Amino acid sequence: MGAESGAQRILNAMDKGIQVRHIREARENLRAHGIRACFFLQFGYPGEEWRDIEETIQLVREIAPDDIGVSVSYPLPGTKFHQIVSNELGSTTSWSDSGDLAMVFRGAYSTDFYRALADALHIEIRSGESASSAWQKVEWLRNRAAEVATQCA
Repeated sequence: MGAESGAQRILNAMDKGIQVRHIREARENLRAHGIRACFFLQFGYPGEEWRDIEETIQLVREIAPDDIGVSVSYPLPGTKFHQIVSNELGSTTSWSDSGDLAMVFRGAYSTDFYRALADALHIEIRSGESASSAWQKVEWLRNRAAEVATQCA
């Protein structure tokens, strides 16, 4: 399922046309019929803040999909999103020009942050084990981004 985000604010910005409650309802409907639910999530959409990321993490924890796929938001040509960030894309012209979870425009966090976030979520969802050291890395990178933002202000 292309859940994308657990933050209604981000779903609205993406023009998804869905509510977070629809994601919850779809998960429950699939569970009730014995169908595995796998969510595709994307992080890094323009304007996304830490609180939006936290809402997505919380949604995933609460409704426990069977698996997740994680990517950073990628602007596809011809979309409103592409128009918004087109001047930041440089030589990146297609998905294949960017690396795994690589930001191709200036977002709130670095590629390393999004890779760490994906790792922590995958550990937690796929293994059911504590991902505390993975979440510590996410927190360190988040704090580092805040320090850099403060220094640039």
